[in-house]
Amino acid sequence: MLLSNNNVSKIVRITGIALALDFLLLSSSFPALAEKSKKKENSVELSYQGLPSNRRDGGSRGNCVANGKDFVALVPETPVNATASISSQLFFYVPQTEKPKIIEFVLRNKDDKLVHEAFVQTTGEAGIMSVKIPDQIQDNLSQTLGDYHWYLSMICDPNQRSRDIVLEGWIKYVELDNSVQQKIDLSNSIETSNLLQQEGIWYDALTVLAEQKKLGSNLVSLKTEWSQMLESIGLVELSSEPLITTETIE
Repeated sequence: MLLSNNNVSKIVRITGIALALDFLLLSSSFPALAEKSKKKENSVELSYQGLPSNRRDGGSRGNCVANGKDFVALVPETPVNATASISSQLFFYVPQTEKPKIIEFVLRNKDDKLVHEAFVQTTGEAGIMSVKIPDQIQDNLSQTLGDYHWYLSMICDPNQRSRDIVLEGWIKYVELDNSVQQKIDLSNSIETSNLLQQEGIWYDALTVLAEQKKLGSNLVSLKTEWSQMLESIGLVELSSEPLITTETIE
């Protein structure tokens, strides 16, 4: 059936009005969607509020610390920080002590069930050390994802554990986006660290740079990146501290 020009014009006008209404309805939904997304982000942030965390212990106990500096975990001052790897490490600054000390590392799940425990022996010298969760354990954690509570305790007196200097925080296992992983596969260490930091994957980003420093790299760009990364979390004063090794106690 052929339509007259008048009928065609009516159909066009009606269709145009319908499309305009659809556009207005769709546009009005954007703020609602944005607000919903914002509320979701805020709810995630609120879910972490109140979680116990302490990256720095400012008080020396007795003669435990010799140089008057703090025992500090190299993490942002947020309760939870992320990892997407099974080989990331937790780095921390140990002040000079009169004698070698034992540091206990404990990892617990949200139900406070013990997941991992390790002890490392310090040398007594000041510097940045690290602890690494065994790959097998980290692999299991990364498969389940979720948040885990860690503790670092410098044992000042084995007979009085109440005198321990204790740090604590949370590590969240997340999946790395495929597009980010593809970029990482084509990047050098500094670029990889930057990409991870942009994604909020703190533990992995710091580990990448630290591993390069352990290999003895003296690249100016690496030193600059390391300094800027610690500056971003308010710990630039530790950027010149040496990386020192610890001995794991079986």
